Amino acid sequence: MAVNVWLAAAVAALLMTAALTLWELLQTTPPWAQALQLLGLLLSLCALLGLTRQQARQLELAKSEKLLLHQRVLEAVNAMPAGFDLWDSEDRLVLHNQVLEQQFAALGPLLQDGARFEDLVRESLKLGLVKEAMGREQAWLDERLRGRKAAGASANQPILHRYGERWTHVYQTRVPSGDLVSVRMDVTDLIETQQELARVQAVALQNQRLLEQAIDAMPAGIEIFDAQDRLVKANRRMQAWQPHQDYAQAQGQSFEALLRASLAHGALPAEAIGREDEWVAQRLASRGQTHEPLLNQLPNGLWLQTYETRTPEGYLLAVHQDVSDLVAKEQQLKASQTELEAIIRTAAVAIFTIDAQGQILSCNPASERLFGYAPSELVGQNINLLMDEPERSHHDHYLRRYAERGMGTLRGRPTEFHALHKSGRSLTVQVAVSEVRKPDGPLFVGVISDLTERKQFETELQHANERLLRLSTTDALTELANRRLLMQKLEEEWRRGLRTGTPLSLLLVDVDHFKLFNDHYGHQAGDEALIKVAQALSTSANRPADLVARYGGEEFVLLLAQTDVEGAMAVAERCREELRSAAIEHVLSSHSEYLTLSIGMSSAVPVRGGSASQWLAQADLALYQAKAQGRDRVVLAQLFGPV
Repeated sequence: MAVNVWLAAAVAALLMTAALTLWELLQTTPPWAQALQLLGLLLSLCALLGLTRQQARQLELAKSEKLLLHQRVLEAVNAMPAGFDLWDSEDRLVLHNQVLEQQFAALGPLLQDGARFEDLVRESLKLGLVKEAMGREQAWLDERLRGRKAAGASANQPILHRYGERWTHVYQTRVPSGDLVSVRMDVTDLIETQQELARVQAVALQNQRLLEQAIDAMPAGIEIFDAQDRLVKANRRMQAWQPHQDYAQAQGQSFEALLRASLAHGALPAEAIGREDEWVAQRLASRGQTHEPLLNQLPNGLWLQTYETRTPEGYLLAVHQDVSDLVAKEQQLKASQTELEAIIRTAAVAIFTIDAQGQILSCNPASERLFGYAPSELVGQNINLLMDEPERSHHDHYLRRYAERGMGTLRGRPTEFHALHKSGRSLTVQVAVSEVRKPDGPLFVGVISDLTERKQFETELQHANERLLRLSTTDALTELANRRLLMQKLEEEWRRGLRTGTPLSLLLVDVDHFKLFNDHYGHQAGDEALIKVAQALSTSANRPADLVARYGGEEFVLLLAQTDVEGAMAVAERCREELRSAAIEHVLSSHSEYLTLSIGMSSAVPVRGGSASQWLAQADLALYQAKAQGRDRVVLAQLFGPV
């Protein structure tokens, strides 16, 4: 524009000069010279006019290129995955992109170029979107504005803000012109992941403490070594048995270092005396190489039996049991081999001798403890007196077959069978039968041990394991499947859908305004409400193949195998109807007097190239849309790409 003005002024001056010159020529110059001079002036004027038009075209071209560049800048800003905003030196909005409009959708028409930053912040506070400012809005606003003015020229350190339910990293840079550039990255998933990780770490720490307390309380000595054979943990029993070792300071030391410390304190087992270095070398070479227990006597006279077991991760678990009493008894029994054999036979097991017809010839005192019959009541009776069915019916036939063919199923190996106590109580016993051939016919020696308590313990252990499995996959409050079981079943159903080509649907359910409900009615009422929600969801999805799980907090997931969109939508509406029927009062809800549900739904046939986690994330996005659209509704995820 300035160039055009100056060109116009030059043309005007030239015209004035030409006019004066022409006037002078007409007065003093001959006609032919006047004509030549006039022609020269006209040519100069034409050249100047041509230059003026060329300059005008160049200015229009530059203006067009500037507009095109501005359009490209706007397109680039709108293509950014993060929110972008540019503020002038007076903190008025100059430029922003569509992502920013999505992030601050609640501000509506206020978010436009020329808007004051302070006005936008005040509106956000008024809408209650800044959680951290609740109760201290003006003080928070003053701090925010001061920090805004102090924003420097570096964007290396982001500022973490929470706006509504979303977390944002804000990178601010003050450019030399005084304008402030902001880039806002949505880091909600990262923050939630960090919070979940902190919760999991707290649970893991608590479990670790419980495990350490349990290990310390065990009557056996426990040592745990890592894959490099360095000490990880030793319980109090080991510290009591090995007082020369400071196990608290020894953590991280190798097993060899512990052996060398015992050697220095003269605390190696008795068998190592006189050959200490050789014994240490042999002990290190056999470390964790055998499943047979090691028996050693400590200098204080204590006998320890050690079992070493390696885990799949390469850790070594050493369990030390005090067998001093057993060893003392064994040493006493070795004085007489005959006495030792008699004591072994009579100490804990019942021993019977019977003839080929099954008549009891003798029994030891342990038989009375096991079966309740005095020896005098048993001698002369058939051994099947002590048997329960079906062994009793087959016993005589077994003896006849053995006498005829020399064949039997009991001889040479222990076998379990059902026996009867004198009182009629059922027993589970183990019998090992040996044959003693004599000139007048064979005799059979039966060694019988009581397995009743062990069987009962095994049954109880099985039940305990079943309960433990149920607890590890069940939410304690609602008794629904927990997140661990959900993710396992989700992967299984996803792979099944890939194989069979059947549809798979998932409902991600959130209880609307549950935090307000909890704050108003209390946590106990909140827990009771969650239990009722769980019951409503379970009633709505009651097929054997359906899985209802608590995803976390007030979020639930319904995994519906072999279910298309229509079927899943029907289940979702049943969930909402069931909860409406429960009529759980919620006076702080903004859209209903009762507790309601927002549901995000994904439904598709799994295909190669997708994953269950992507599919779950799309349901989460649909749930976010259901909340943004006013809650108390079902929104179907718009699936993009392979799922």
